[in-house]
Amino acid sequence: MKFEKYSAKLEELKAKALDFLSPYWNQAKSFINTERFRIYLVTLPLFGNWLIGFSFYSNEAEVYRHSKLSFLNVLYFIAFLVLSWFFSFIPIAGPWLANLAHLAGVIIYLGLSGLLLYNYTKGKKLVPKLPQEHLELLEKKFF
Repeated sequence: MKFEKYSAKLEELKAKALDFLSPYWNQAKSFINTERFRIYLVTLPLFGNWLIGFSFYSNEAEVYRHSKLSFLNVLYFIAFLVLSWFFSFIPIAGPWLANLAHLAGVIIYLGLSGLLLYNYTKGKKLVPKLPQEHLELLEKKFF
């Protein structure tokens, strides 16, 4: 008896929730299909997001460009990790230097990712000189 009563209330609550959430769900689905979302997804400071741009959106030029910049950003971070590993072999000051190199890599990684997101959001075409030169070199060698 109680089960049918609570089941009916649950169905009623589900119907109300679906009516309330359906416009937001449709808005989210339409945003996911935009180029803006794809660039945000590729540029986020997570290590594998650039691979999504290379794999699925290689025919969209702007998404592909941001994927390459994000990949270059990951390469910078890996370079700082390797540098910190080498610093860790130095006696006495090595661990401190390694931690500082790792911290510098994290700050540069997050900073460049944030700069890319900011530039795209504000409609600017700013890319720092060094990553732009490295991107051109990377495009000549691999792309």
